[in-house]
Amino acid sequence: MSAAARSSAGKGTQRKLLRRTRRPRRPPRLWFKRVLLGTAAVILAGGAWLLWPFWQLSGQFGAEPVRQPSRLYGQAPLLDVGELHPPSEITGHLKDLGYREQPPVEGEPLPGTWHSVDGGLVVGMRSFPTVNGPTGPVRLDLGFRGKRLARMRWNGREARRARLEPPLVSSFYGPELKERWPVTLDSVPTHLVQAVLAVEDDRFFRHQGLSVSGIVRAAWVNLRGREVRQGGSTLTQQLVKNLYLTHERTVSRKAREAVLALLLEARFSKEAILQAYLNEIYLGRSGRVNLIGVGAAARAFYGKRPQDLTLAEAAVIAGIIRSPANYDPLRHPERAKARRDQVLARLGELEWVDAELLEQARAQEVGTVAADAAVRRALTTRQAPYFTTYVRDEVRRRFGILDLDDGGYTLLTTLDLADQRSAEASTSWGLQSLEKGWQKNHKGPEPLQAALVSLDPRDGGILAYVGGRNFSASQFDRASQARRQAGSAFKPVVYAAAFERGLASPSTLVDDSPLTVRLAGRTWSPQNDDDAFEGWLPVRAAVEGSRNVPTARLALQVGLPRIVQLARTMGVEERLQPLPALALGAFEVTPLEMASMYGTLAAAGRRPPIHAVDAVFDRQGQALQGEALPAPEPVLSQEAAYLMTSVLQGVLDRGTARRTRADGLADPLAGKTGTTNGRRDSWFAGYSPDRATVVWVGYDDNAETRL
Repeated sequence: MSAAARSSAGKGTQRKLLRRTRRPRRPPRLWFKRVLLGTAAVILAGGAWLLWPFWQLSGQFGAEPVRQPSRLYGQAPLLDVGELHPPSEITGHLKDLGYREQPPVEGEPLPGTWHSVDGGLVVGMRSFPTVNGPTGPVRLDLGFRGKRLARMRWNGREARRARLEPPLVSSFYGPELKERWPVTLDSVPTHLVQAVLAVEDDRFFRHQGLSVSGIVRAAWVNLRGREVRQGGSTLTQQLVKNLYLTHERTVSRKAREAVLALLLEARFSKEAILQAYLNEIYLGRSGRVNLIGVGAAARAFYGKRPQDLTLAEAAVIAGIIRSPANYDPLRHPERAKARRDQVLARLGELEWVDAELLEQARAQEVGTVAADAAVRRALTTRQAPYFTTYVRDEVRRRFGILDLDDGGYTLLTTLDLADQRSAEASTSWGLQSLEKGWQKNHKGPEPLQAALVSLDPRDGGILAYVGGRNFSASQFDRASQARRQAGSAFKPVVYAAAFERGLASPSTLVDDSPLTVRLAGRTWSPQNDDDAFEGWLPVRAAVEGSRNVPTARLALQVGLPRIVQLARTMGVEERLQPLPALALGAFEVTPLEMASMYGTLAAAGRRPPIHAVDAVFDRQGQALQGEALPAPEPVLSQEAAYLMTSVLQGVLDRGTARRTRADGLADPLAGKTGTTNGRRDSWFAGYSPDRATVVWVGYDDNAETRL
């Protein structure tokens, strides 16, 4: 190869090596674009992390809190001029609601107070819900003649009938157990707003969300006092922390808090921010729930609406904000008083309140409500738990409300809380007495149980409701869910059907002699409880003695299909079979269905629509239109119902329930006892024109009793 050829080949090899080792040339400025995109991604992610809480919740800010508990109220006590209404009974109800006995101010009672006058009471009624919507605070003047209500004035006008405030029975909380009573800024007294701003952010209306001078001043005050007396965060920052962020103490969280506070101030008015703060600030615990906002605190500690707080009480609540656990006026009254005086002193330094008023406030005790236990119980616990559960099911069925927890609904119910407490106490006492007596040394695995339903037969409203002896131990509702044999408690339906057809009257003779019925190749021979026969006897005596054989014989004469039809129209939902044993209650029924049957007799043959809920309002106070209750349905003639009632009065006077008279009960009442085979189920039903009550006792596992 020539030299020129070798030279050319060498240069070709070098070019190949250079191409292999040389890095590919990148398009100009590609690295800059990648850096720019990466930086933008970091900024966007950081901005989303920083601002997401604000955008997430700002749409609902400024209005009432979206989440607040639904509340269930019992029946408001009714006052009628001329009726027995002892003053002690009325003041007892008021105390249970947290009302206080207090002299009037300038001649007028403050809302939530009462005072005595010659021969009467003057009550400052708070605002409270009614079926026609909320009523504002009113003055109620009552005059008595002995224990009877002799005269009544409602806001200065003569009245013959009025209702007191209904009792709060229970609240439906969400998983965070937050107690809220939302307020609007214009409903909060000036001295409460001043007290809060004085100790939390006295420059609130002058800064834009952050206060450097406030931070410096708080640091100096705390250093000089050698304790934390003031915080550096503005009220807006505190609100941001409560609404959007956690309470961790980190630099990143504080930075986020500061930015969000500035955004909040730019987006909303000072008034909206202040109102939200008053509704969102944490003010300690009451029982098992957290008190959120000044409305909840005012009711928990003073049984008042915030607008009714005195200056001293407002200063106590404002002082709690700094450390709710340390300044709880119920647990630490001395600390709360010292903190209150600091709040009052700060109000004086700022010259926001007259010195004379401050001195008057300092002279007062911390003074939480005397009936605090009742108020806190109503706020934080669920009274009448079986009834409360029944109401939840009814509002789901009639009003389509699937979830009451934190829904803000107001439920007005038929429950008479005084009757409910009597029913619960009587049930508990009765079961304990039986277990010490007839059922002593029972070896079964389950405790003796009971259910009770008491209703107003005129409209079907449930007045008292007990589904078991202990809701905490068993949530099974025996009043509406337990199907138990009706036994002898069903016999009045048989006799009512006979009266309706004209086949018998209370004086008609019926045959109490051996009876054998052959049906489908089988025989049935009913027996009396004492295994004896009394021959011919009047219907009245047969019912009073709860004789089985004459009842069965009369049922066959009436026709079992007719008895089935009457039982169903009176409220039995079980699909009954027209078999001979039906006459003696050989089928299952709930206590609620049994109450419907006896309520029909009490209502002169008209079946009342059993219900627990009178009205439902949403959180804006708008009444919800649910499924209307049917009108009382006539299912039995008045004549037949009257005759049956007359016969059942004899059961209490001379028959199987005569012990009620021995115990001193003299009222003109009707009723019937009932037992089943092996005494597995024991029933008693009693009624008058304005009440029908059914009680069942037995074991959940259907064990025999000695009752």
